[in-house]
Amino acid sequence: MDKDKKGPSKLAFMLSIVALILAGVVSVFGVNLWLAGTQWILISILLAVWATFLNSCDCDCCKKE
Repeated sequence: MDKDKKGPSKLAFMLSIVALILAGVVSVFGVNLWLAGTQWILISILLAVWATFLNSCDCDCCKKE
């Protein structure tokens, strides 16, 4: 079950990296991608926090065999 637990964590971390890249593109090149660069950075931080939480959660669903 440990492999199933890491999947959502890795997905949230990868989405965090994508949001960080979007923040850089929006800030440097001035591209209009729905949000400002600082808002993309906040989304990236939020996803990184969720990735950390999902990696170390103590829920019952991860303990079942």
